[in-house]
Amino acid sequence: MDEGSGTRYFRGARRSRTQGNAQAFRLLTRLQIVNDSYGLNMTYAFLAALMKYPSPSDKVNKKILARKKFNYFQSEADIAKEVWAETGLAEGVRHPLTFIMEACDDIAYSIVDVEDAAKKGLVNFDRLAGFLEFEGSDDACIASVIVKARQQHQEFRAQSLSAAELDDITMQMFRVNAIGVMIVAATKAFAENLPAMMAGTFDKELMAESDAKRLWTLLKEFAGKHIYPHRQVLEVELKGHQTIHGLMDIFWAAITNRKDPLDIGSKRTSPVHSYVYSRISENYRRVAESPDNRMPIRYRELQLMTDMMSGMTDSFAISLLEDLRERGAV
Repeated sequence: MDEGSGTRYFRGARRSRTQGNAQAFRLLTRLQIVNDSYGLNMTYAFLAALMKYPSPSDKVNKKILARKKFNYFQSEADIAKEVWAETGLAEGVRHPLTFIMEACDDIAYSIVDVEDAAKKGLVNFDRLAGFLEFEGSDDACIASVIVKARQQHQEFRAQSLSAAELDDITMQMFRVNAIGVMIVAATKAFAENLPAMMAGTFDKELMAESDAKRLWTLLKEFAGKHIYPHRQVLEVELKGHQTIHGLMDIFWAAITNRKDPLDIGSKRTSPVHSYVYSRISENYRRVAESPDNRMPIRYRELQLMTDMMSGMTDSFAISLLEDLRERGAV
């Protein structure tokens, strides 16, 4: 499996074992260091906008959008509070630009999986168009995207393309047109709801309040029905599950099997554990071993493994597991 094959499905399996939003906040503020503890040293406004769910893990509330998940671990709680103090925000209150960032994510994820599946031959444009026309026959946004895509499809037919090339370029243009329509709709929704966002009372997803809501919803529904249950996708998810569990078992053994239980950086109990521990990013080990790290030892151990697991690409994770097993790590 190459880096681009089923990447999102594989990473989705990894995200299910940690909270991606909180890990992103930790990565930017804590892990990307050279000689200080400020991460990438981003501005307070940037970090505030990054926090889709400005809430700690013990105050998650599925009924409230800003608390549906959590956006920071206790190890970064002080940083989150500092960000709110400097921006005039507070726990549970989103920065207005967060809604734009969320809409960008929503738009991209609603369409890229469909296009990726088409490239792999799992679906085609006619199947997608038929689904959208049947389910959203009275929706103006859907109609405009389909009409334009069909017009472009006819134009491409005159270019002596193969059937696969024709479907591929048609899907590419559908993606471009659909994203364009959703961006315009999101922009309009943002302008209309900005006063409520500024007041901290807007508690809905931007796309769900936009004119492109039906298009956005049906694209996700199409993927859920016709892409994610496909055998090839499930095979990738299974490979991800096996790889992640295999690596976690090996890293946990290397992290915990050391001479001094209270010193996470102390000598490992075997050459294999020493080698595995050395494969963990130096930045991540430095943060875990730092005397300034005030978190309990078990918390630091778990975070060190989480940091390493979440920082790997799919292809690197697979090759690393193979390397570690060849060297006797189990």
